[in-house]
Order: sequence, then structure tokens, then C-alpha cells
Amino acid sequence: MIVPPYKVKLVEPIKLLPYKERKRAIEEAGFNPFLLPSKTVFIDLVSDSGTSAMSIKQLGSMFSGDESFAFQEGFYLLRKSVKEHFGFPYVLPMHQGRAIEDILFEILVKKGDIIPSNSLFETTRVIIERNGGEPIDLPGDGGDIDIKRLKDLLKASSDCIPFILMTLTNNTRYGLPVSLDNLRKLSLLLKKYNIPVIFDASRFAENCYFIWKTEKRKKRFRDVVKEVFSFAETVYMSTKKDGLCNTGGLFMTGSRKLYNRVIEVMTVKEGFPSHGGLPDRDIWAIVNGLEETLEEDYIQHRIYQVEYLHKLLKDKKIPVFDPPGGHAVYIIASKILPDHQFPGFALASEIFVKGGIRVGVFGGDLAASDTPEYIRLSIPRRVYTERHLEYVAEVVGSVVEDAEKIPKLNITYLPREMRIFGARFRRAE
Repeated sequence: MIVPPYKVKLVEPIKLLPYKERKRAIEEAGFNPFLLPSKTVFIDLVSDSGTSAMSIKQLGSMFSGDESFAFQEGFYLLRKSVKEHFGFPYVLPMHQGRAIEDILFEILVKKGDIIPSNSLFETTRVIIERNGGEPIDLPGDGGDIDIKRLKDLLKASSDCIPFILMTLTNNTRYGLPVSLDNLRKLSLLLKKYNIPVIFDASRFAENCYFIWKTEKRKKRFRDVVKEVFSFAETVYMSTKKDGLCNTGGLFMTGSRKLYNRVIEVMTVKEGFPSHGGLPDRDIWAIVNGLEETLEEDYIQHRIYQVEYLHKLLKDKKIPVFDPPGGHAVYIIASKILPDHQFPGFALASEIFVKGGIRVGVFGGDLAASDTPEYIRLSIPRRVYTERHLEYVAEVVGSVVEDAEKIPKLNITYLPREMRIFGARFRRAE
């Protein structure tokens, strides 16, 4: 057991609605947990993005925010922090990670380009496709990219590949980390072709924790982070995850040319380059959040909570993906409901009705993924106690015991893009 390295100073009451109200809520949401009103949710594990509890240092620093229009004080603090922790000379804040993706891929991706990756998240894939690129997942062991398949692709199509995009951790591959050895091999390979590596490092601390734990324990955790970032020419991240904030994103690069080009586009789309549409108070919170996420006692407890929930579910014989990743526990819904067309949505709906718990649904046909449909139990940072997680395991275990009673679902509405987030269902007749 690892004791939480924090104590509670503020609380937010949560309430489990009566059964009939939960049942009505999921029906009105079209049996899609993403469409549930948050006020109907008792324990929310739908995402770890923007759901962290901020510290007193973060909240207190927000009062120091300098809300000037241009080159406010927070920007200089951010630039110093990024240089110290990640080694990049150029940094730009924006309102969230996908805003950076939108701008970056507009600049770097053209029609006919191929974008290889260890695996791409839904939004990243759509933005690449909208700019005319073809995203290609090349998953290897764990969260790694398959170097052999990448070599073959480079031999055939290197002229069409502007960069390699690595997701740390590999969210669509069960939150597993990219290894340091994989990054080294990737770097050596790409030097032959002069192709840069770009990181989506939204969960960088969790990825680096596994490297620190298994490969680099004699080094300080923050030194491992800096070493990992040395393998990328450009990095972007959502600070709503390992930045421990409710909003924000960061673009970092060693390329002055790319930095200037991003400034040109972001000034039109996001805001002045020293804030990117963010209030300075949020930039202060990001600066302090980045410092706190590098604290060894914090990251050890963070991973412990994920491992604890994973063990609780595994002890109940629930088919979870092994080993656990850094931010969530993944339940393979198709093993529980093998005769269902949409087992993830059916299982997630029943878990909500049973215990007021909201989980995410990913994978499968609706996500255009080669992974089976699964539910993701994302644990917000510094929010829930181990007792909350025990309650989650009890509810999920109870639902799985009666899995044969879970009704099948049929689609009533399907959006053209980002289908898992907007799809609606009804119970089959």
C-alpha cells in the first residue's frame, strides 16, 4: 500500500441518484455514457483529461495571474519551466492539445502524406485525415512502435512521411508505455532518413514512470523525463492530463522555423502567442502542475491507484487488459458480452444504472480500431480514494455476474466523425 502524498483541504459532495433516475438518464443519453449529464454521475471515470484536483499551490498561484494582452508574466515562467524540465527553447501555450494538433498538422501534413505512429487517438486520426494525410498505426510490444514494420514502410514510402508521431503513453493500446529502448532504436532509424519525431506527450509522466521503474531507477525521475524528451524534435501535450490542470496545452520545439510558423497560424486561430487564448492564471497553474507531476511520491501514488483498481477487478475474474497502464484500467467488453454488436456501450450503460459510475467506451468498429470494443476506467488524478475504487470494483463485479441479463443495443444515430462520442442507441427488441 502507498499512502496518498496529500491531504484533503476542499471537498465536493457527490450523490448517488435513485435507481429509476439513473435508468432514465442513460435512456435519455441514448445508452452512451459520454452523453450523460455530469450531475447524474456518482463516480466519473469517463476520462482523466481535465478532471484532476489542483493543489493549493496551483490554486493560490492563479491569483498572481497577469491578465495583460501580450507577453504577460506567466509566459516567461512557462518558458523557464519548459527549458528546465524538458530542454526545449521554444514553447507556446494553447487552450488544449487538439488545438495544437489542428495547427501543427495544418502546417506539416499535406494530401498524400503518410503519418506512422505507435497508435493514434480518435481526434488525432481525424485531424490528420482532414488535412489529407493517411494515419497508419504500427503498434509493437507494449506501447512501442513496431520498428520492423516501420523500416519496411520507410523503404517503400519515406518521401511521403513528414514525421513520425509517438503517443506517450499509448492511450489506444491500453495506456501502455513506450520504452526507452524503442525510442533509441526509432531515433537511430530516422536519422538515416532525416525524418523528425513528434511526441504527443499528454501522459508523459506516467510513461516516464515505467521507464524509471524498470530501466533507470538509479536516476532521479525528473532526469529520466528530460532524457525521454531528448528523442523528440517537437512535442505537444494536453496539460489537462499530466499537467494536472483543468485546461491548457503546450507546444514545444527546438526548431525556430516551425515555432515561427506555428505563431503565424495560432495568432489567427487561438490568440496571441504568449497565451494562446488561455488566461494567465491558468498558465501559472500549468507551471506549478508540471513541477508537481515530476515529484516522485506523487507519480508513485498515481500509478499505484491504477494498479490497485486493476488488481481488484482481476481478483473478481473480470477480463482486464494485462499489464495495467498508466492512467486507466481497460475491461475487454467483448469477452463479457461476446454475442453483442456493441458490448462496450451495453456494459457501460449497465454499470451506470447499477452504481452511478460513468466509464468510457473505445475500440471496435465505431472507433475504426483493430482492437476489440472495451471500456476504459480512467482515474482522475488526486480525486478519488481507494474506497471509491473498491466501490467501483464491487459494482462492476456485480454487473459482470449477471452479464447474461444485459440487453443488446441497436444504433439509432451515428455521426460521420468521432462516432463513439456521439452515437446513440436503443435496446434491441
